[in-house]
Amino acid sequence: MGQRWSRLGTAISALALVALTAGGAAGAATARHASLAPIKIGFVNTLSGPFAEVGQDALAGANLAVAQINAKGGVLGGHPLKLVVKDEQADPTVTATDVKSLLGQGVKLIAGFMDDSDCLAALPLIQSAGGVMVGMSCQSDLMTTAKYSPSFFEIPPNNTELGRASAVFAAQHFPNLTWSYIGPNYEYGHEVWQLFQTTLSGLNKGSKFGKAEFPSLTETAFTPYVTSILSTLPANSAQNSGLYTSEFGSSTIDLVKQSAPYKFFSRFKAVINVGGSTPTAVALGASTPRLYFVYDYDNLAYHNAVNTAFVNAYTAQHHIAPDAWAYEGYTAVLALENGIQRAHSAAPAAVDRAMSGMTFQSPKGAVTFRRQDHLLMSPVTVWEVVGDAHAKGGFRIVFAQAVPASEVAPAPKPR
Repeated sequence: MGQRWSRLGTAISALALVALTAGGAAGAATARHASLAPIKIGFVNTLSGPFAEVGQDALAGANLAVAQINAKGGVLGGHPLKLVVKDEQADPTVTATDVKSLLGQGVKLIAGFMDDSDCLAALPLIQSAGGVMVGMSCQSDLMTTAKYSPSFFEIPPNNTELGRASAVFAAQHFPNLTWSYIGPNYEYGHEVWQLFQTTLSGLNKGSKFGKAEFPSLTETAFTPYVTSILSTLPANSAQNSGLYTSEFGSSTIDLVKQSAPYKFFSRFKAVINVGGSTPTAVALGASTPRLYFVYDYDNLAYHNAVNTAFVNAYTAQHHIAPDAWAYEGYTAVLALENGIQRAHSAAPAAVDRAMSGMTFQSPKGAVTFRRQDHLLMSPVTVWEVVGDAHAKGGFRIVFAQAVPASEVAPAPKPR
């Protein structure tokens, strides 16, 4: 299906030199353009609570992009970019308050948002104010269909792309399994499960589907859901059963830890974690079960100059490679920078027009906001992790695969 594979390569080198060079350039640019007013970008994400890692990593990526852009001279002849940061606390009510605060300050270029509920709370406010919204974790198909707004631009793959990519991978590598499911009880959790079932059934008639459990997004006690699924598994489930899960962040970590006494993950031949990402393995170390992540980005799947610069600078600063959330924060700022430069203006209406149909360079290579619905046509990434006490960090990334958007993206809805 036109896949690109990459295996672990050579170690990253010369990181200290990269950091020193960037720091020196940033200092010179700051002094040179100190008199020019900054162009403000609102950043709204979950920076506290159980999902704080999502927002904190996205913020780290966004801050890096801003620093690199400002080190090169800023935008529009020297204006620096500046983030105005808000913590939405994974609460759509707080999201709305944060967005209203930014709009009240005249900040109308706004990026971020941790989940679909936050995105759907922010969009009508930004739209009615004539702003531009770039979603970092807005994945619901509603954002490009029933709730479509020309003010909205989507960085990650949507739920259709994630569900289809998961199903294609399952059909190729694990045919004829019976799949159980556990995922959060909101739009994303239901949508990806339905898409996985529909697509996999079309690809492999032998696929079957078992028990599905839907904990709340903020659930921290997973034992009842684990035992419920276990009660439905046959004795030989490790040979003929799969687990599909859309839990992410701290929820996946809680699920793995709390299910360990039941040997839950060993009861499945394969575990596909759509929306999951490497921070799960970082937190679990050697206790990481074998997982197939299906989400936005893993640095090992992409080989281009932008990705190299991103990975080297981020690793030099944070002593760890960037994850998918850092990529989304970084790419959201790159998208707005390109929109501002193409528009020759920071006026939201002009930036909006410039970004529609825009192609720009990202850590995934050249990507394009599809003109019809502003879905970013970029690959979905599949990568395998496994706990290994002898490996650095206690886990290994076995492979990383980029699935082209052309193979999994839904057809655009006519406008």
